Amino acid sequence: MSESVIHWHHSVDTLIIGSGNGALTAAICSHDMSAAKNTQAADVLVIEKSSHFGGTSALSGGGVWVPNNRYAKACGAEDSLDEAFSYLDHAIGKDDVDRDMLRCYLQNAPKMVDFLHENTHVRYQSLEKYPDYYSDLPGAKSGHRSMEPAPIAFSKLGKDMDDMRPDGCMYMLYKYALTQVEAQMLISKLTGSMKILMKLVVSYYLDIPWLLKRKGFSRRTTGGGAGVIRLFLSIRDRGIPLWLNTSFKELIIDEGRVVGAVVEKNGQRLNILARDAVLLGAGGFEHNQQMREQYLPAPTNTEWSAGCKHNTGDAIRAGQQVGAAVKLMNNAWWCTVKRLPDKKYPFLSIVNKSLPGSIVVNSEGQRFSNESQNYMAFLKESFAKHEQGMNCVPGYMIFDHTF
Repeated sequence: MSESVIHWHHSVDTLIIGSGNGALTAAICSHDMSAAKNTQAADVLVIEKSSHFGGTSALSGGGVWVPNNRYAKACGAEDSLDEAFSYLDHAIGKDDVDRDMLRCYLQNAPKMVDFLHENTHVRYQSLEKYPDYYSDLPGAKSGHRSMEPAPIAFSKLGKDMDDMRPDGCMYMLYKYALTQVEAQMLISKLTGSMKILMKLVVSYYLDIPWLLKRKGFSRRTTGGGAGVIRLFLSIRDRGIPLWLNTSFKELIIDEGRVVGAVVEKNGQRLNILARDAVLLGAGGFEHNQQMREQYLPAPTNTEWSAGCKHNTGDAIRAGQQVGAAVKLMNNAWWCTVKRLPDKKYPFLSIVNKSLPGSIVVNSEGQRFSNESQNYMAFLKESFAKHEQGMNCVPGYMIFDHTF
């Protein structure tokens, strides 16, 4: 199809599909790096098919694994690219990820953190006691490779508060948002935990006008929500528009090149010309049952996913239709979940599954995995046992008074 015969309803330099961490970071980079090369910044548009921005990023813990980042160095952490590479080389299968890509990530991820710190509202905190998941492998470290977003006030969004995904925060004490460090101290009852608890309670109840206005949820936001807020404030500073209720339908091709996309905004189909690029940052396919059954280990069900309910694989399928390569489609960020009847999303059983005084068994009462290993390893072993004939779905958690 020739560009000249298409009726374009809107045109931009870069069109970003999605509004999670990856998409919003790409929008900032497209804007700033174009301005650095040219006399003016790129004209960037971000679209989101739901009525709220943030995607799964806003529901997550917000943690990012970046060895040798500026926050770890500021804490005096000792690390090296070679140690980090050795760890990944042993932890990741040779057929899963090209080793040059691993090195590229380790070299450039700290630069990404620097760019965001120096040019945006994004701030992270280094996690001193968050170890690498496979801590017995060469190159593993006991902390300071993972970061979490620094807390921020939800009220910073101002007029855009109601457009932020409202469905929850990963670490909550009643309706007060916790950092990973605070959650760890309270769960483990470490020294100083009571002081932290009292401080949180006092700061929560002193903010009465806000609590009355926001149904009791604290003004303070942590985890993935804090990360998304910081990125959104950064695109708002730049005047980058974000269209909500705008679903991506298909890519527009001209002479073998992607030149734009068909979207549907508030029920109206629009052709958007993208002079430089269309970037697909729309998440995965966790809420597409057909794709789950096609790619993921059995059994699988959309109702088990804690990912954003709007993640139905639209961008992945559009990319496949124009010949884009895909990889690791049979993999995911695996974690056991519990379905709670009054909650929109399942509860991630990251920590409590591994606490003393409990075990997990199958419907025959057989224990099938080490509950204290990291959640990824636990699920991978569960899938392997299930494939061998041991029914591991559902699993039942049994606990005593100690737990």
